[in-house]
Amino acid sequence: MAPDQDAHEVLIGGDGEQDFELEGEDVYVIDTMTYHTRFLKTWYVFTILKHTIWTHKALWHMMGRLLILSIVVAALTYTFFPDAEHLDVSKFREITNLLNIFVGLMLSFFLAESVKRWSSCVDAFVLLFNSIRNLSMQFLALGVDDDRMNLALRYCVLTSVILINDLKKMALKAEDHAGAEDAMWERLMSVQGTPEMKYFHLTRREYELLQHVRDVPGTMWVWVATLIGRMAADGDVPAMNTPIYGRILDLCQRAQDSLRRVRTAMFVRTPFTYVHTLATLVHVTNILFAVALGLTIGSSMEGIVHYAKSWWLEDAEKRNAADNLLSLPSDFFTTMIVESLKCIVAPTLYQAFFMLGCSVSCPFADPASAVPVHRMLTSLRLDLNDSDRLAKNPPLWEVPRFKK
Repeated sequence: MAPDQDAHEVLIGGDGEQDFELEGEDVYVIDTMTYHTRFLKTWYVFTILKHTIWTHKALWHMMGRLLILSIVVAALTYTFFPDAEHLDVSKFREITNLLNIFVGLMLSFFLAESVKRWSSCVDAFVLLFNSIRNLSMQFLALGVDDDRMNLALRYCVLTSVILINDLKKMALKAEDHAGAEDAMWERLMSVQGTPEMKYFHLTRREYELLQHVRDVPGTMWVWVATLIGRMAADGDVPAMNTPIYGRILDLCQRAQDSLRRVRTAMFVRTPFTYVHTLATLVHVTNILFAVALGLTIGSSMEGIVHYAKSWWLEDAEKRNAADNLLSLPSDFFTTMIVESLKCIVAPTLYQAFFMLGCSVSCPFADPASAVPVHRMLTSLRLDLNDSDRLAKNPPLWEVPRFKK
C-alpha cells in the first residue's frame, strides 16, 4: 500500500471520489456534497460536466435512438405523403401535450422521494460517525485502557466499513455478491498490524465468528455493548447503575439505529409499480415526440421541395398556382425549427430527470450521485487519531483515569 493512500480506499475498494478544481471562475466541486454555489449563478455552469447527469452515456444513447426514429419517420413521411397539406401534424401533437401533464407530475414526485431518501441516508451516516466520535470522547474522558478503547473503536469503525461494502454490493449482479464479500474479508484481514489501519483490520478469530452472521454491522455493536459491560464490571468505566454508563450505551443504541436507518433508506424504495409506470410513460412520451418531429420534418421538407420545383416551371401561370397552394418556405423553416427545439429539448429533459431520480435513489450504484462515504471515513479516522493524541498530551493537567 502506498504511504499516501487512504485506508478506506484499500478496504472498501474503488478509487474513491476524485477532486477537481477549475481555474478562471470560482468553481469548486469535490463530490456530490462538497461544492460552491457561486459559479452556478453564471453561464460558466454550462462548462461543468463532472458529477452531472450530462456525462451519462445512457442518456445520450437514448437520445441517439430517438433521433434515429425521427429520421426514419421523416423519410417515410417524405416518401409516402406527396402532398404536405394532407398531413396535419398538430393533431398528433395533442397527444404529447396531454402526456406532458402526467409525466411532469409523476417525475416531480419521484425526484422528491429519491432526494428525500438520499438525504436520509446521509443523515444516518453522519449520526453513525458522530456516535463513534462521542464514544471515543467518553473513553478518553474516563481514561480507559488503550487496548480496550482501541478494540471498541475498531469494532465501531468496522461496522461502518462492512455496512458500506454491503451497500456497494447492491450495484453488482447477484452472482458477484459472494466474490465481493470474500474480497472484503480478505482486505480486512490483510492490513492487520499497520499503524494507520489500527481501526480497520479484522482478526481471523473475529472473521470466523462473523462469517455466517446475517447482519454483521448490527451484530458487531452487540460486541461493543458487551465490551463496555465488561469494562464496567472491571472498573474501567462507571458501574452499570450509573448515568454515565447509560450515556455510553445510549451512544451505542444511537449508532445501531443509524445503521437501521441507512438500510431502510437503501432497501425500502419507491414501489416498483409506480417506477415502472413512470418509466413506461417517459419512454412512450419521448417516442411520440420523436414521431412528431419526424412527421414535422418530413411534411415540411415535402412542402419545401414542392415549392422549389414550382419555380422551375416555365409557365408563370402554373408557378402562381403553386404559390397559392403552398405556404411560403419561411413558414416551413419556422415550423421545422420550433418543432425541432420542442421535440428535442423536452425528451432530453424528461429522460435526464428520470435517470437523475433513478441515480439518486440508488446512490451506491452510481458514482455520480454517490454518498461521499470515503471522505467521511477519512475524516472519522483523522478525528479519532487527533483526539487520541491530544487527550494523551493535555497542556496543563494530568491525563484523567477513572480506574485507580
